[in-house]
Amino acid sequence: MAAAHTDRSSAVKDSIRESARRLFTERGFEATGVRDIAADAGVNPAIVIRHFGSKERLFVLSIDAPAKWQAMLEGPLETLGERATRALLRNQRNGLPIWGAMVRASGRADIHEHLKRSVVALFAETLVDRLDGPDAELRAHLFAAQLVGIMSALVVYDDEFVMSAPVESVVMYYGRSLQLTLTPNIDPGKRQDLT
Repeated sequence: MAAAHTDRSSAVKDSIRESARRLFTERGFEATGVRDIAADAGVNPAIVIRHFGSKERLFVLSIDAPAKWQAMLEGPLETLGERATRALLRNQRNGLPIWGAMVRASGRADIHEHLKRSVVALFAETLVDRLDGPDAELRAHLFAAQLVGIMSALVVYDDEFVMSAPVESVVMYYGRSLQLTLTPNIDPGKRQDLT
């Protein structure tokens, strides 16, 4: 009997998180209320608070970096800058709005801290061990900062010029810049052969 209750409770939490993720992404943190999330999930608002404590905590627990962001950092290091740029441009409407929701809500201390930890863990720390040289950690963090820059251009301040530019042109310039940060000692001519 306890297992059935646990399964039902888990299903309710998953439903609440899914509704929260969708509404926070579509409307933003400020415009989404606990009652909105509860109605979308088909539960009483008290259930949302019982499971998650507050809207802020629910936001942090429901808005996480998609697995595709992690997958984008896999593969050969020698072509990572170009691949990451291409992946972000091709998926600017699929997965990236979550990034925009996180940035827009980051004025709140707990959400800001979550955003900071997510960026560092996902985009910098995963690369440090893959980079050579004494400045590997610095280059990994600079790569993360550059990646966050194009993500923000695509879904935070919606730079129409960048959003409508030919993908391969942006990859050529921005991807090359990212790549130079990661692998500064690879000859640019050789780098082009690797893509």
